[in-house]
Amino acid sequence: MSNRWNYPEKIKNMKFNKEHKNNVLNGLKEPMPIKKKKLGKRWLAAACTLLLLGGWIFTPAMEHVVAKIPYISQFLDQREDRMERMETFYEDVSLSIKKEGYQIRDIQFSWDDKAVIIEMKNMDNSASPVQRLVEEELADKGFNDYSVSVKPFKEIEKVQSDVTEEEIEAYQKNTKELEKKLTIRLEKLNFELMFPVQVQMNPTQGVYINVIVPEAETRLKLIEKIMLEEGKKYGEDPELDLRQVQKRAREQEVRWGKTGAINDIAQAMMESEQFPVTGFSYSFHPYPLQIKIKTSLDQTSQRSSEIAEEIKSEIDLFIQSGEKTKSIREDRYEIHVLSKDKKKIERN
Repeated sequence: MSNRWNYPEKIKNMKFNKEHKNNVLNGLKEPMPIKKKKLGKRWLAAACTLLLLGGWIFTPAMEHVVAKIPYISQFLDQREDRMERMETFYEDVSLSIKKEGYQIRDIQFSWDDKAVIIEMKNMDNSASPVQRLVEEELADKGFNDYSVSVKPFKEIEKVQSDVTEEEIEAYQKNTKELEKKLTIRLEKLNFELMFPVQVQMNPTQGVYINVIVPEAETRLKLIEKIMLEEGKKYGEDPELDLRQVQKRAREQEVRWGKTGAINDIAQAMMESEQFPVTGFSYSFHPYPLQIKIKTSLDQTSQRSSEIAEEIKSEIDLFIQSGEKTKSIREDRYEIHVLSKDKKKIERN
């Protein structure tokens, strides 16, 4: 779950450092756990023929998958090389631009949108020379079909706040304290927590408490009473957020989270240039896992149907043969390939 209140952060350096590298490798950042996750533009790879029909709920008898080396696995094997090429790109493009007398403030490299954004200090009206330099460096490092935009850097205005560092530290301490108290009380009463208890505190918006339990749980009023009792010790009118989810959906989410399969699939799709994929999203709730892949294909075209089946095949092949995916091979999941007007592309 992402923070509801963010305190100001310092502007990051433009150098492609270890943090940048880790961010790309880690892939997606988790938002609210039970919401659908969107990963942005993706480009998928091709593969073999699948024998399943209809809504594409997977069943494990997939003997054909052993006949082909999955593209996604190959992509993961080559990931470190891509990281090194990206790091070299940052260094070389920065040097090239500075040699031409331009002042760079930031370079942003977006996997999701296949785009590079250059922010310049004291930028005049001639962005074209810088754009050409960046495009040349991208091509030299093997990053094809990336768009490049150059724009002036705008200083972020510092947000004035009356909250002192000491007060922020106190909120952080109280947050952890309340989370611990609630967890202990709920677990003593044998409540099963689907996600860890989450608390957020803010000087202007008060106390927020989130508890998620199985859909079979019936003692919701008791949970709310406990949340209110503990929350009032830290704020006058705490905001209570009590939710229920399918236990098997959460168990599936945990299994997949341990493998990193969703991140791996998304990153591989993002870099493939064989398929016109424009978006990727997934949701574990409700069960089973649903993976939705948006493309620029027409819904009724025969070729679109063939490409959709190839996309499904590639994902299925990785899940059934990947080194890290053994624990999820028996799981049910649905794959939906969508047309440019967001309609499901069916097998013709």
